[in-house]
Amino acid sequence: MNDAYSIAEAKNNLSGLVHEAEQGHPVRLTRRGKPVAVLISTQQYERLSKPRKKIEWRAAVIDTKNFKFDRDEANER
Repeated sequence: MNDAYSIAEAKNNLSGLVHEAEQGHPVRLTRRGKPVAVLISTQQYERLSKPRKKIEWRAAVIDTKNFKFDRDEANER
């Protein structure tokens, strides 16, 4: 099948386009030749709309609270 359809074409073949989306193929909808929407499967929608995990910046910082620094060693050159 085609990957872009006018809204009029989509109305006439909605069940076929829904089936195509269910198979994992996004269906682009156009109005006057310009893209206006995309029909995707529920599975794809859920994956795209799921909140992303934030990476806690503090998790990347080394805990130095109990670390013993030796100033002389640290400044050796």
